[in-house]
Amino acid sequence: MNLDRELLLLDSRRIDGLGSILDAPQHQKSLTLAADDTAPGTARCFTRDVLTAWGAEDLLDHVVLIVSELATNAERHGRLAHHDGVEEAKRRQHQDEITLTLALQAGIVGIEVEDNSPEPPVPRIASPYATGGRGLLLVSAVADAWTACPKQDGSGKRVIAFVKRPETSLTP
Repeated sequence: MNLDRELLLLDSRRIDGLGSILDAPQHQKSLTLAADDTAPGTARCFTRDVLTAWGAEDLLDHVVLIVSELATNAERHGRLAHHDGVEEAKRRQHQDEITLTLALQAGIVGIEVEDNSPEPPVPRIASPYATGGRGLLLVSAVADAWTACPKQDGSGKRVIAFVKRPETSLTP
């Protein structure tokens, strides 16, 4: 097993006890976006507005960074491959969506980004000269825990991350 997979499994175990944050939060809000180049910016604005309304401004920087990276990954890598004609692509356009869900409970913000690709995110090491490829490393550095899992209906995946206030314990 490679190190990236081991880290993802470790975060999966840490997240198992945190599931109630997304399942039964104090606050929760979702936004569905077209999977296009406007998605990350729209997701960042939505996140700022929601966290401000919830009084969680102290977590803004970390949560906005994570949302930005996950929305960018979903926009770039989370679309279904369309090898069909133009008409078929138009009919299936609704499938190229990203759903961002934010939840807050007991000082912990849950972030969930859903897309339509079943392929799990893969952290990589980018060359020093690369202009991309560091998103999941940033998520790993900033989130208290994160993981990815298939959607229940098999139509894509969910990437879930958690950010806690420093005084909040991760013990369920």
